[in-house]
Amino acid sequence: MPGTISAADQLRRSSCSSAIRRQAGDLLLTLAAVECHASLGRPAPAPHALLRDLIIITGRLAGPAWLEANVDSMVAFTAVQGTWQLPPLPELDQILTRVLADRFGLPAPAAAA
Repeated sequence: MPGTISAADQLRRSSCSSAIRRQAGDLLLTLAAVECHASLGRPAPAPHALLRDLIIITGRLAGPAWLEANVDSMVAFTAVQGTWQLPPLPELDQILTRVLADRFGLPAPAAAA
């Protein structure tokens, strides 16, 4: 999930509030767990709860007020929040990266990946 890792690392090192930097650190830790699971070469995907944590932390980072104000551009993220069936990791990476890029003015997802 290179795009989300890049975005979270930029936030962790940014001049944003300490709460944002701390949440970005939490996101990086969760991403590391997902990447570790993927590196083991297991046929099963990363645990669903772990992937759900990525969505929850990203939503908290963006903030409910911002997400609500930008609901039209966040359709994919809103759909992922409300479904049990998650997309494949590359697609989830694009969705999460887009949220962080749009919310915090980071480089576009294609440039971050």
